[in-house]
Amino acid sequence: MRTQIVFAALAVAGIAAAAIGPDLARQLAATGPDERIPVCIALREQFDPARLNALAGGLDRAARRLTVAQALRRFSRENQAGLVEFLSGAGAEDVRQLWIVNAVHCEATADVIRQAAVRPEVGSVETDRRCAPGGLGLSGQETDTEVWGLERIGAPEVWSRGFLGQGVVVAVIGTGCDYTHPDFEGHLWDDPAYPNYGWDFEDGDDDPMDETGHGTFTAGCVASNGRAGTACGVAPEAQVMALKVKVAADSISEAQCWEAIEFAVSPPQSPEHGAHVYVLPLGWTVSWGAHQALWRQAVSNTNAAGLAQVTFIGADQTPPPPLQARCPGNVPPPWWNPDNSGQGALAGMIAAGATDSLDQIASFSAKGPVTWMNVPPYNDFVHPPGLTKPEVSAPGVSIKSCALGGGYAVQSGVSWAAAYTTGTLALMLSADTTLLPSGLDSILELTAVDLGPSRKDNSFGAGRIDALAAVLRITGVDEGRPGAGRPQHDATVARGSLGVGAGHLQVLLDISGRIAMYLRPGANDVSRLEPGVYFLRGAALAAAKLVVLR
Repeated sequence: MRTQIVFAALAVAGIAAAAIGPDLARQLAATGPDERIPVCIALREQFDPARLNALAGGLDRAARRLTVAQALRRFSRENQAGLVEFLSGAGAEDVRQLWIVNAVHCEATADVIRQAAVRPEVGSVETDRRCAPGGLGLSGQETDTEVWGLERIGAPEVWSRGFLGQGVVVAVIGTGCDYTHPDFEGHLWDDPAYPNYGWDFEDGDDDPMDETGHGTFTAGCVASNGRAGTACGVAPEAQVMALKVKVAADSISEAQCWEAIEFAVSPPQSPEHGAHVYVLPLGWTVSWGAHQALWRQAVSNTNAAGLAQVTFIGADQTPPPPLQARCPGNVPPPWWNPDNSGQGALAGMIAAGATDSLDQIASFSAKGPVTWMNVPPYNDFVHPPGLTKPEVSAPGVSIKSCALGGGYAVQSGVSWAAAYTTGTLALMLSADTTLLPSGLDSILELTAVDLGPSRKDNSFGAGRIDALAAVLRITGVDEGRPGAGRPQHDATVARGSLGVGAGHLQVLLDISGRIAMYLRPGANDVSRLEPGVYFLRGAALAAAKLVVLR
């Protein structure tokens, strides 16, 4: 299996030559001259993620967030000025400038849209409300059940060690949240500029109250504390930031999702008070026409800001891979697992598959690999073999969580696997708030319980998440976690020589997952390594931590 990663430095020009997308072209042909269509206009130039990472390098989380947000805002406003002036003069309505990607949303007539598409700064124009039947990844409600998933991933054992997600803000992007539910009392995101704990991008106001229940259920899986009777959340003291977007029966607004991500990074009225991680439990299959290039750009930019990002891999069994996973679940992760297949650039999305109470993969959980070979300007992860996906799997069958009105419900879906994964990241961050997305992803994958084929695969990913093993890896405590499937061995060595016993070749990885050196049986000279944390990976040792000292 190939394990080469190419760190591509995209030029500040990312979107393909100006074109009206096929879905929009069909709409334009059937639209009257005065009818307005919601569209997303992507500009040709996009900020180079490598430059963003260079700007943010060495900064703490707060400074990193502000630096990235300010750079992106400035870049987008300058690039969008001429287009916005044209749209305003041409009578376009609801003109909204985005900065997490360099794009503009508006509602315009067919004639204005066609004129915008041929402007030199424009890269592409597509309809905003993307087709998404079943876009929330659910498989229906069920009868009552026990909360089996929390025990399975070891969440209560993490709580007993004092890590409950305290101090961690989790943005839940979707249908909003019933913030009156007792299980969220006292740990909703608190900001005087946003009295209702978030924002509603569908109605443009500060009241993200959930009307369908999906967002409330998601938030419950992340952070329910059981005040109403049943503790359902992985991180019961994490703060929930509720971000509501348009999620209709058959379509979801991409632009509103990007606005919600912007808010999670840096809220307009409180730019320093953003989230640590967001969960986006929705997605589009490739055939539904999601703007994949813009999604990857948005994820890369958000990763540079230091936010961890989680979604589901998908809820479809057709078409077959490499087109089965949904976008943005098909976007590359923040960390390169050496077991991954394919060649391409990292981005920042952690995708989760769903498991049941027997640790079997759920029948509705989509599978990898994925490919970007036909998505300019990336054109990477050529299939075969494509990129291994998902990153991990998590409980998603017969899950109990919060319902509208203060009670509970039981449902199955890949959305809940994404929420459990997000809650686990919140526990990890409460153990170490300095961890950035690549570090979080590496620990999450390296401590997962290996299920299915040996090592990372296209059904379970690296395995079913193990919250306790992940937190113990961060805190450096070895408790011999039973059933984890990954021995918890820690080793500290001085700079010099590292002895390896007879057996298989082992690999030493740095904290970013890149190969630092190969280790052979006997003494290995590690004097050339920089001091820091490394991971041993080999057939006989899953992922032991090695600390190299001066």
